[in-house]
Amino acid sequence: MASLIMAIILAIMVWIAATIQENPFAEGFLPEEVPVEVINRGEGLVIVGGGDQSVRIKVRAPESVWGGLRASSFHAYVDLEGLDVGLHEVPIQVEQAGSLVRILEISPTLLTVRLDRGAEKEVEVRASIYGEPPQGFYQGPLEISPHSVMVRGPGSLVDQVVEVTGEVYLRGEKDTFERDVAITPRDEVGNVVAGLEVDPQSVTVSVPIEHRVGFRELSVKTVTQGTPAPGYWISSISANPPTVTVMGDPPTVVEIPGYLETYPVDVEGARADISERVGIVFPEGVSPSEEVRTVQALIGISPVLGGQTVQLTPVLQGLGRGLEGAFSPDTVGVILSGPLSDLEALEAGDVRVVVDVSDYGPGTHFVPLAVDKPESLDVQAIIPDHLEVVIRES
Repeated sequence: MASLIMAIILAIMVWIAATIQENPFAEGFLPEEVPVEVINRGEGLVIVGGGDQSVRIKVRAPESVWGGLRASSFHAYVDLEGLDVGLHEVPIQVEQAGSLVRILEISPTLLTVRLDRGAEKEVEVRASIYGEPPQGFYQGPLEISPHSVMVRGPGSLVDQVVEVTGEVYLRGEKDTFERDVAITPRDEVGNVVAGLEVDPQSVTVSVPIEHRVGFRELSVKTVTQGTPAPGYWISSISANPPTVTVMGDPPTVVEIPGYLETYPVDVEGARADISERVGIVFPEGVSPSEEVRTVQALIGISPVLGGQTVQLTPVLQGLGRGLEGAFSPDTVGVILSGPLSDLEALEAGDVRVVVDVSDYGPGTHFVPLAVDKPESLDVQAIIPDHLEVVIRES
């Protein structure tokens, strides 16, 4: 009988040895960390500073199983059952993936958890403005919507919050604008209070930008005298900067027609482009607000392939219901190029200068111009390329 038992045991050992030899065991740390789930957290409790936590797991398993192991094959968790407000060290528990897998080591073995009572409160929103409007403009009182937001999270953190702030940066704006601004909870000395939920996460800030009385932004119109060499023509005219802000006696400033001219640039006999620093002609009693008394006049001189300058009265379009508009100057110059036959065949109405004010409301605006023209022709320049448009309620 004893011999039979020994034979059976020996046979089992031989079978185990053969099985291991055919499918040996492997061990090591999983290539991925396993996320730790928090379970059984008490009602009304929140984790302070509780970011996502994960653990490294070292396991032993047959090679046939090892290749299929993933982080999702294991369940790591901490059980907060019965824990109240305070700091706790809770053991991390891991459920293994099947009976053939043995967990040898986990790191870390404990998770430090600080529990606090959840709280919320309504907090006023404030916005800080960085930068200033350009010369001749000023910023009016801000409008913030909504004026207050809800702050939620651990009570110890919520209690520290005295305001929620956002930041708005001015970038040379000359008209009232709105922006969606991200907001941040802060304590009484201005430090950010992290780890809280803010609802909503952003507010709309409206920043009024108005003209100062006695200040005005005007287009710069480059004036030329003379004619280029035979076989050449003026293909483009521009000024840099294209506008200048002036100041002076309010009635005098208001009477300026929307642009200032430069002193004449001589193009007589020119065969190449001209770049020249030229002065601006200021009316008596009017001066630049930023000492900009000259501009860089850029005049393109090109061989005659076909070019023509036409003076046109702009067409105002896109006025809203109940609005009327006026603009200055009354006419603009459009430099066209293209086939001579097409230029010579132009008739009244073939070319239009359009002032689109669809996006503008009551007030004074500098509006870019567009040209409707035959497809065969190109626009080389519009002089000036912006018009001052005054929109009023009719």
